[in-house]
Amino acid sequence: MSDYLDDGPARTIVRAEGCTKVFGDGHASVTAVADADLTIRGGELLALVGPSGSGKSTLLSMLGALLTPTDGRVRIEDVDVSTLDERRRTELRARRIGFVFQSAGLVPFLTAEENVATVGAFAGLPRAVARTSSRELLEQLGMADRADHLPEALSGGERQRVAIARALLVDPPVLLADEPTAHLDADRGQQVIELIASAVHDGGRAGLVVTHDPRIAAHADRVVHIADGRLDVMVPPAP
Repeated sequence: MSDYLDDGPARTIVRAEGCTKVFGDGHASVTAVADADLTIRGGELLALVGPSGSGKSTLLSMLGALLTPTDGRVRIEDVDVSTLDERRRTELRARRIGFVFQSAGLVPFLTAEENVATVGAFAGLPRAVARTSSRELLEQLGMADRADHLPEALSGGERQRVAIARALLVDPPVLLADEPTAHLDADRGQQVIELIASAVHDGGRAGLVVTHDPRIAAHADRVVHIADGRLDVMVPPAP
């Protein structure tokens, strides 16, 4: 087992124990992640780096309850995700995990504010509360004057800010991002990195960013390398 269990003074929010994910059967099977142990504490941002096909996104998907491990388990706070049926897994994702992906994935016919507020329905938030929270989040992220714009009128960086606001709407304890700066230029990418780091550090969340972007290391508390599905090197953040 890879020893990445690291309990510090802050409470552990995400814990993976012996997580393995195998796709396919028999000779055609592929092990995407092998026997991974990992913890992420509240207020900690972890960067997961590695070459394409190394298992980064598969591990993130298991930590985010999007995929069930073939072996091992994932715990989010007090919940063993591996024991949940699909309905309860969906509820957990809606209430406890915020996702930011490469593409903002905004609904094209909804305004920025509506894109953020719509997520509240899945978590059971009253509509008025969701709309108020979405406006507040967009203002905090410097998007108050763009709240009524459709996605086509927003820049790539602005769309990712909306995606971050959407991910934070229900104040989740976990924030997971998969290559969030992949389609952004240097300046807009830096802004998105700083926003994600702030959301994790200031909000006491457990954060993980899958990335090829070396700038994220400067904002991460730990950088973990994955190769051939195995966590093999702990790399200290850049000074």
